[in-house]
Amino acid sequence: MNTGAAASGFRPNIRRIVITLDSSGKPQIAEDDKTIILSPAKNDEVIWESSERFLINFKGNSPFYEKQFSNKYAQSGLVRRDVLGSPNVFYEYTIIINGEKLDPRFGVDP
Repeated sequence: MNTGAAASGFRPNIRRIVITLDSSGKPQIAEDDKTIILSPAKNDEVIWESSERFLINFKGNSPFYEKQFSNKYAQSGLVRRDVLGSPNVFYEYTIIINGEKLDPRFGVDP
């Protein structure tokens, strides 16, 4: 019996973004994570990780189906199907921990 591709195991490419706090208690991430380019063709997803409680808020549009994430719901899921890639379009978001903010961004590979 041919079970097809769905049963053979869909595996997203997961990019881990580790959020830590600097010496003043502000969120920080690795320099390589401040601007990430996602590839819908490669089923890219993101998961944010931190030992602190955090909130992710997208400003305006989100490349994902959701606009908010947190330590309870930390995996992005796939890029929305209606998002067209462009080297000049970025999706800005805010990481909030204890009222302190950091503003990285995402791009989508055309």
